[in-house]
Amino acid sequence: MALVLIVDDEEMDRVLERAILEKAGHELLFANDGESAMKLCRKEDLDLIITDLAMPNFNGLRFIKELREEGLMTPVIAVSGWATDQLDLAIEYGADLSMEKPLDGVNLQKAVETALAIGHEVGRRDPWKRVIK
Repeated sequence: MALVLIVDDEEMDRVLERAILEKAGHELLFANDGESAMKLCRKEDLDLIITDLAMPNFNGLRFIKELREEGLMTPVIAVSGWATDQLDLAIEYGADLSMEKPLDGVNLQKAVETALAIGHEVGRRDPWKRVIK
């Protein structure tokens, strides 16, 4: 179905997201922080990114901001259980959707479907349709 990058420093959250998304048939990649996620984003043709906001060193807000500054338009779902006050800021930085943890399968799958539709609308795979700053 889709190649999805999950960015989260909490293993239990990654396990939950993996169970939900693999059941839906998605292929998954994982990163523990924004820095390793940026490296994957530069080399992989991702369909979707799901990122936590509260991570040490290179947090989710910084990751989203740098992703968009580089012109990478892969749809992003920002999630947080601790930094819920930053979910609106994540949207301002370029996330397409935001969700509070704990995540449940039904709502996560709906968000994934919505974000993938957004990706197709903006022509993420067509480099001529990417936003250039």
